[in-house]
Amino acid sequence: MVPTYFGVGVLLLVCCASATTVEAQRRNKRNKKQNLPYLQHVKPAEEISKIYNKFERFKYQIIGHFSNKQQVDDGTTKEPWQEFIVMPIFQDRPGEFWVYLEFFSPELIDAPIDQRIEQYVQVSRDSFRMEVYYLKDPDKYVNAWKMDAFPDTDIRTDLTRVGPCDLIIAHQDKKPGTYKTVTPEEITCEMLTSRGAARYVDLEFELSDDQYLMWFHFYNARKRHL
Repeated sequence: MVPTYFGVGVLLLVCCASATTVEAQRRNKRNKKQNLPYLQHVKPAEEISKIYNKFERFKYQIIGHFSNKQQVDDGTTKEPWQEFIVMPIFQDRPGEFWVYLEFFSPELIDAPIDQRIEQYVQVSRDSFRMEVYYLKDPDKYVNAWKMDAFPDTDIRTDLTRVGPCDLIIAHQDKKPGTYKTVTPEEITCEMLTSRGAARYVDLEFELSDDQYLMWFHFYNARKRHL
C-alpha cells in the first residue's frame, strides 16, 4: 500500500495515474533456506485451508513473503519485479492482530519502497477492519524481517495514524476462504506524496490461501478516477 499507498502502502505509486494490479504468490521456500526468524509464523496454503476460524485463517493468509516475479516472467503484468514481506508483531491481542509490512524491489532490498504497520480488528464473524500506521523513524525498521526481534516500538509515540485509509475486509460467501476489501462510500485516502495528477488512492485486494491480488485506483484532487 501507501498513501503513497501501498505502501503494499505505497505499493504502488510507481504507476502514477492508472489502476494497477499486482498478483503476488507466496515465496517462502527460498527464505526457509535462510532460516529467517519471521518464518516461524508462516503456514503453507494446505495448512491454512484447514483453519476453521475465519479471522485466524485470514491472519495466516496475510503473513508471508509475496512476489509478482512469476507474472513478470510470464509477461502478464507491466509492473517491475516487486516483493513484500508481512510479519506479525504485538502478538497475543484478543480480537485483533498487528503486522509489519515492507515492500521492496529485489535489487534494492535495503531501500524499501514502503514500510508500514497494519492493525486488523475483528468487526464481525465475517468482516475485519484494517487500520494503517506509518513509522516516524522508518530507518530503524529496515529489513526488520531479518532481525531476531522486532525493534522496540511504542504505539503512542513511534507511529503515525492514517485514519482516512482504513479498509473493511469481508469474507466472500461465493468464494469460500477468500477475503476482499469492501469498496468505500467515499474516497478519503490521500497520498502522503502526491505525484502528477494523482492525489487520492483506493486500495483493493483479495486474499486466498495461496494468492494475494491487489489493485490500486488513483484519483485527482476532485476525486475523479484517473
